[in-house]
Amino acid sequence: MNGVKRTLPTTDPPVPASVLAAELRQAVGCLCEVRRPDNNKLVILGRIQNFDGRAVWVYPIGGKEAPPVICNDEFKLVLRITGRPALVWRGQIRNSSPSFWALDRLVHCHRKEQRGNFRQTVFQRANVLCVNALYPHSRRGEDEYYARLCKVMDVSLGGLQICSQDSFQPGDHLLVMNLWLDESLPQPFVFTTQVRWAESDNRAAWVRYGCSFEQMSTWEEDRLCNAIFNLQRDDIAAH
Repeated sequence: MNGVKRTLPTTDPPVPASVLAAELRQAVGCLCEVRRPDNNKLVILGRIQNFDGRAVWVYPIGGKEAPPVICNDEFKLVLRITGRPALVWRGQIRNSSPSFWALDRLVHCHRKEQRGNFRQTVFQRANVLCVNALYPHSRRGEDEYYARLCKVMDVSLGGLQICSQDSFQPGDHLLVMNLWLDESLPQPFVFTTQVRWAESDNRAAWVRYGCSFEQMSTWEEDRLCNAIFNLQRDDIAAH
């Protein structure tokens, strides 16, 4: 009708309960981050080991102990299901022990909160090599046979951001090598990634790239979790 101003809905459409339950069942065995809802501080890096239809059980990676917690305290869960963007839920503590937390009263967060992502600042040097030639349907570009220097700016369970003087495009597959996230480990990290976005800085020759991890083994995921947790612990101790 004329003169009537139409407004768009400001909330996400409701998601059927059956779809939400299927999402949580799919998360069993996957990595997750447990964060405080008020300041987004990382509390546990763990793995979802069970979902009984109402609660999920989170076990810390690497045999670490879960910190003491009070029943009914609320936390944010960031689920890392392979091949999907991070999924964010909120839940309350049902029960806990030094080896696990169980959270129920789970609520699916809106899209705006889904975009939140824990990233650990690192500022480490590494080497990067475009490996599109290994992917038949990827842009071929020039064949490259040696890796070049890049700077890793931050890392998360889902991917990393690098700065490089080389030119890559979204969709390119990159091998990131010789990344020492934790010097106490016997060997550096090697990640196969895909470029998701690129951002150039007109004041410098470096370009920042956001890259997502390609599929990793459980051993590699656990190793990355431990390294990120150790980095955060060191940051807290330094401040």
